[in-house]
Amino acid sequence: MPLDVGLGTCCAKGEQSVQQVLAGLTAGYRLIDTASHYENEEAVATALEQAKIPRGDVKLVTKVWFDDMGDKAGAAIQESLARLRTDYVDVLLVHFPGSIDAVQSPATNRRRREQTWRALESAHKSGVAKTIGVANYTRRHLKELLGYCQVPPAINQLEIHPYFQQVDLVDYCLSKGVQPMAFSALAHGELRLLENTVLQDIATAHNVTAAQVVLCWHLQRGIPPVVFSASAARLKENLNVSGLTLSDSEMTKISFVDRGSGRVGFDPNLIA
Repeated sequence: MPLDVGLGTCCAKGEQSVQQVLAGLTAGYRLIDTASHYENEEAVATALEQAKIPRGDVKLVTKVWFDDMGDKAGAAIQESLARLRTDYVDVLLVHFPGSIDAVQSPATNRRRREQTWRALESAHKSGVAKTIGVANYTRRHLKELLGYCQVPPAINQLEIHPYFQQVDLVDYCLSKGVQPMAFSALAHGELRLLENTVLQDIATAHNVTAAQVVLCWHLQRGIPPVVFSASAARLKENLNVSGLTLSDSEMTKISFVDRGSGRVGFDPNLIA
């Protein structure tokens, strides 16, 4: 997995999604992250066709939603391919380690995880998925998967940003040969991450934006970030980090802004 900034597509649908992905491809993004749950795989396909960029030059990521886990997974993968109008995806992930319902069966969840992984392994073996992995897997879920997989996961897509750095889980992934990938890489909502004075001071010192500092921080940690923006100007700005290097001192300063509990998404630790 190349250490590039990826284009997130969550939250945009229909023509808005087509235009957002087109703007991203025009800006230079070559990793496009979607999912069946986003309900925009067809829009992503349309944008790719309109951009007229060779399929081999773009890395497509999609995911199997928890409603499609278990014996539905194989069909769900084929449905995603049909919506994306492609013969293969570059990265196929299990979106969550199970249902987020309040009442869960640990045994059922485990069985559905294994069935789903077997479907991903089959997709990988047939060439339908070049790379397979997971998303939102905790250390517990990942350890379980590593115990029965025939093809180990190459990627674990996690919520990672300076307020929620997940250092222990990132280190565990790397120790097992699993590449962490960051979603919600700039956080969002009430966290107001980009207003953090540490990040702003570093940005001022380099004459860049706080967002560019955060994306550089991800890349220097060896973690490819996936970011969403509906603004063409912001998309270009977020991609323009190749000339930026943070010092060891600046990386250390950012490490200290970690809140530990700064998660903005659902907590997968609640999944049995």
